[in-house]
Amino acid sequence: MSQLVSDAMKQQAALLSMLRRENIYTYSLEVTSACANRITVSGRERINFISNNYLGFSTHPEVLKAVRKALDTYGLGIGGSPLACGTTDIHYRLQEKIARLYERESCVLLPSGYQALLASIQATIGKGDVALLDSLVHRSIVDGVTLSGSDKRMWLHNDTEDLASLLERVKSKYQRMLVIVDSVYSMDGDWADLKELNRLKEEHGALLLIDEAHSLGVLGKRGYGLPDQFEMPHAPDVIAGTFSKFAGAVGGFVAGPSDFIDHLRHNASAYIFSASLPPMTAAGVYRSFELLDEEPQWRERLWDNISYFLKGLKDLGFDTGPSRTAVVPLLIRDVEKTMTFNKMIFDEGVYASPIVHPAVPPAESRIRLGVMATHTREDLDKSFEVFRKVGKKLGVI
Repeated sequence: MSQLVSDAMKQQAALLSMLRRENIYTYSLEVTSACANRITVSGRERINFISNNYLGFSTHPEVLKAVRKALDTYGLGIGGSPLACGTTDIHYRLQEKIARLYERESCVLLPSGYQALLASIQATIGKGDVALLDSLVHRSIVDGVTLSGSDKRMWLHNDTEDLASLLERVKSKYQRMLVIVDSVYSMDGDWADLKELNRLKEEHGALLLIDEAHSLGVLGKRGYGLPDQFEMPHAPDVIAGTFSKFAGAVGGFVAGPSDFIDHLRHNASAYIFSASLPPMTAAGVYRSFELLDEEPQWRERLWDNISYFLKGLKDLGFDTGPSRTAVVPLLIRDVEKTMTFNKMIFDEGVYASPIVHPAVPPAESRIRLGVMATHTREDLDKSFEVFRKVGKKLGVI
């Protein structure tokens, strides 16, 4: 058994032991309420900044009504993979809705956003091809490239000049070049320049895949993500995303040409060898898409809160990096101080997430905050008081 535990595991165990001993470990705490603007953690109500439930749809009465109806009809799950018995009428309806939203011929659903990225990449490139990744893409994208068997090249974050140079250097060496970006970056809260990415992919004969995880429901006139924001619906060749942000649910999707989606269905491991998304979840997500159009006030409230929150934090003297979306980092830039800061705000009634190495370099350690449409001004003002108090005490501001 001792051979199972490597030196790296022992080092991590020592770190975790220290964090617990110092009482600054705040991961995986017990939650006993719904994911609303206030959340009950370890027996006490706290302001919720740890979730990605940006529009608050996971507790919307209409969403819950749709979920209950599907639960009564289909039960807990469908009991099979999508290629077997795992594709119901609800799945088909949701796939068709997403395809129409993104102006694509077809769409396929997966049990998670992580699997959606694995499947979309594996279906697009393979041995003899190359993936060109923004240096801050989500880990699921890096893993998807590894699974695909293609080569990997990284370019500086949001630096399209660096991407242009890289495309020029590699285009004669590979059959296919696939540029992959996050629409909104999950740690910094900034977004990709779709207009320039489209120009470069056309100039160099590359393909473009975007991860819509943190932009769907947030960016664009209708909340349809990065292509909607830039009014360039056909710029990406492949679109992948998740329901864990805009709908506060679980599951993922890939949208693209019908022949490509058929190829994915029969060749992508993440799709073939997994049980299907539960019908009750698909029903709740479908209703969430309807609400995106029917009740635009949620997006309006979200953007009001984003503006108010970012301004308030900057006025206090905090470094929020390049964020301009619902993803807001408080850059602390020290691992132990980040963990201490997070525990102190937790004790003061704010539930957030400390992001440290290996998720980010030690000098990029931060508290990651997720703004929600359902946050009240009382929630935001109370959080300012807490952040100011703790920031002063720790010398962060």
